[in-house]
Amino acid sequence: MPLKAEAPLSAIDWLAETRPVIRAPEGGQGPLTEAPVSASATSPDVTIASIGVAGAQVSVGLLGRSVTGLPETLWSASDFEVLRGEIALADFRNIAALQRLFYTLMLAEALPPQGADAERFLTLRADMLRAFGAIEPAEALVERLPLSSVAHFGLWFDLTLLAGLEDKACGVLNAKRGLSNDYAAHIFCALRGENWEDAALLFEAADALGLLSGSERQLLLAFLDPDYAEASPGLAPPREISPLEFRLYDAVGTPLPTANLPVAFAVSDLRAVAGWKAQLEAAERLVRNGALSSNVLLGLYTERKPSASGGVWERARAVQRLEAALEDGRRAPLSAALRAAYDELAAHGLVSLLAEIYVPEIVGADLSPEAEELRFRLTLLSGEYERAEAPQRLTGETAFLQSLAAGAPVGAGALEDRLAEAIEDGFGGARVDPDVVSLMEGGQLGLAILRACEQIKAGLSGDLTALKSGIAALRLMGLEDVARRASLDMMLQKRQF
Repeated sequence: MPLKAEAPLSAIDWLAETRPVIRAPEGGQGPLTEAPVSASATSPDVTIASIGVAGAQVSVGLLGRSVTGLPETLWSASDFEVLRGEIALADFRNIAALQRLFYTLMLAEALPPQGADAERFLTLRADMLRAFGAIEPAEALVERLPLSSVAHFGLWFDLTLLAGLEDKACGVLNAKRGLSNDYAAHIFCALRGENWEDAALLFEAADALGLLSGSERQLLLAFLDPDYAEASPGLAPPREISPLEFRLYDAVGTPLPTANLPVAFAVSDLRAVAGWKAQLEAAERLVRNGALSSNVLLGLYTERKPSASGGVWERARAVQRLEAALEDGRRAPLSAALRAAYDELAAHGLVSLLAEIYVPEIVGADLSPEAEELRFRLTLLSGEYERAEAPQRLTGETAFLQSLAAGAPVGAGALEDRLAEAIEDGFGGARVDPDVVSLMEGGQLGLAILRACEQIKAGLSGDLTALKSGIAALRLMGLEDVARRASLDMMLQKRQF
């Protein structure tokens, strides 16, 4: 069954958006425009700086200010070591709106912070994207700078292996061997380029000098010698496997399952050579991290008829029944199918698929009262949250959620819900943390945003004072949409109805 979108899909939905993800603060300088033709033939003064030199002021990213609303000085006033610690701890997967914002921060065009050059800062951001499984944007980000250093090429090489783009990387390495000191990579790429003689010579030299790990040696020998691969016992994977070792297992005909590996390896199972079950499970992991479009998962769910029961097959079956009910259009089957799909997907953190894909499909549909309430709440979790129509059976909580979607939450007191009360205070007169204000005033906007997000996240652990301050801070920084969506996520994500 075709996907819901006809245009090519990005791995992450919002990478393809043309509207700004973040509203620029009022009074901020807009995008600069330049005349298309020079007014004279005079040669301009050119300043040359090496990208690899510490302190080089090079702005690097995938998303420009016209998309994000963020200035390129987002990080430049911050200290790199402080920033590295803050970014390393950032994990907002339990609040989808904050995770989307975090990806935007990592991909925004920006100058490096103090104490780092563009390459070093780019590496930090790409490593974080890789940790969450956002391999495609990480690889594209790293490629924004020339592959001039061994460390930079090594990162890009790992990302291409995870993405299944080893031929692309090997073509570069085979043409310019000075980019890497890794003998295993050189041998692998020589073999990918069908240069068996060079590969054998490199292997013999590296083996004699002890430059290969035990697992690399066995895997490369199996790759070089099919007879050895046939005769050797199964190769047990190392405790911490590298992208190259992972790809070598695949190359010698013993691909490893990715379910128990870090999520970055799950991208490999999206390829057509993987089994349908492996594709489904990998896509689910990535969608939960916000690193893959829900549309890709929908396409996999509806690709063929499940031949078994339980687990991922029930989720695929529930989505297929919802598709059929939408085509049928009758009230009872559609209401039942919507509820069943929600129950299956919500239990595995996949409600985002229903919110992102099916909200436009069920707007105006004739539904049962229970399904109407479900539609309302799913709409609140979608990008159309401001247009959510309250069900006929209005409750105090429903009214509060509707007011929150409008940016002016009221009525939390009557609910006797401490989370709702804290959110209402955050949109009211809550005080912004002085430390966050200080960061903003000092030009450290990126770090201020991260601190505010951490405060909101703390609300899930019961620190409601921090939650109030974080919401107020995001709104002060012009991130109204993020503040509303994060608050709606927290109110709805773990509540059954």
